[in-house]
Amino acid sequence: KYPEMLSGIKKEMKKVRYEQSKIKNLDVDIILEKIKSIMETEKAFTDEDISLSGLAEELEITSHQLSQILNEKLNQTFPQFINEYRITEAKKIMLEEKKRAILSIAFAVGFNSKASFNRAFKQITGITPQQFRKNYS
Repeated sequence: KYPEMLSGIKKEMKKVRYEQSKIKNLDVDIILEKIKSIMETEKAFTDEDISLSGLAEELEITSHQLSQILNEKLNQTFPQFINEYRITEAKKIMLEEKKRAILSIAFAVGFNSKASFNRAFKQITGITPQQFRKNYS
């Protein structure tokens, strides 16, 4: 009924939530660089079992800290963050290996089902993997 009021309440709740910030004493820029390196060099996103806690442990921070960094600095949840890397890699593979099966690509980039791959692909790109392949082949 009152969307402006609800929006204001959500903003205030977010402020309060991070008032006692868990990342105040961290060098967030260095952590973001490490995350980028882990994702781009090691392609950690291809591990279907990747988890917030596992990545946080590798970064030597808590899962709460990693979650807060992703939320505040990248405006993404952990699944959104991982899926963005996965879909970017999937698009690259689709362009390079035009005959490779879409399901094979989905598994290669870390998804464990075609449905979750298709859902994430469409959410991020606005089109299905099949449409992407058709448009860019």
